[in-house]
Amino acid sequence: MMKVFALFAMLIISTGFCIWYKLRPHPIPGVYERNNGVKWNDTLMKHLPAGMDTTIVVKDVKGTPLKFGQYIKPVFNHEAAIYQDRGVWRFERLTETAKDSLKKDDDGVARWERWDEFRKPDTIKSWQTKLNSIAHTLAQADYVMVLKSQRKMFISRKGVNLATLNVNIGWTAEGKKTYEKDGKTPEGVYYLDCKYVRPDKYYKSFLISYPNAADKLNAQLKGLKPGGGVCIHGTRPGKEKAKDWTAGCIALANSDMDVLFDYVASGTVIDIRK
Repeated sequence: MMKVFALFAMLIISTGFCIWYKLRPHPIPGVYERNNGVKWNDTLMKHLPAGMDTTIVVKDVKGTPLKFGQYIKPVFNHEAAIYQDRGVWRFERLTETAKDSLKKDDDGVARWERWDEFRKPDTIKSWQTKLNSIAHTLAQADYVMVLKSQRKMFISRKGVNLATLNVNIGWTAEGKKTYEKDGKTPEGVYYLDCKYVRPDKYYKSFLISYPNAADKLNAQLKGLKPGGGVCIHGTRPGKEKAKDWTAGCIALANSDMDVLFDYVASGTVIDIRK
């Protein structure tokens, strides 16, 4: 009798385990095994940070628009990322397919930040911390304008100015950059990318997407190289009071670079005017 009871109990336990295993969420191999942070619960919709912009619509890889209620859960659970792409909000699931696509796209917008989403495990145990981080992302600027003649940078969001900063530009201050080593700062509409803290004396940096196709063609027609590596960066020691000292980059005081980093993410449009 005891043997029958033991066998019956083992059958129940085995059946229960199989049902639990089939119903439990399965991680995507190589991506989510390290993600053991707090997970989304629908009751959190009642605890969103004050002022969190829930009106932003993002587009997935197929161009399908997703509203806040559709993307908040996968983003909160570190199963997806949102980022700006030249004025459009994008949604990307952190799958092996997306990773393979990134490997093939050296010019992908916000490429560094998107890679970081894959590399960094989700170990955050505080739902407040997660929601505040998402709220900060959704609150960032969508447009940066530089007026070279005024040596000013304007950071704005939905047409509202958030900050005005002083800048220095290339040592050949007048005119649009057309070729390598001309000492001029570009003019035109580009986007910011490769946001990083520098290991050298220039503090922090954003790469500007110069040259674009038109810049390359213009230089080619003149038999010249367009140049590249144009950045917004901090001010190295000894240049705090210098004027227009860069080789074509846009320089900010280091404290202003902190402001820029707080307000702006990779993929943000920058409009540089004379």
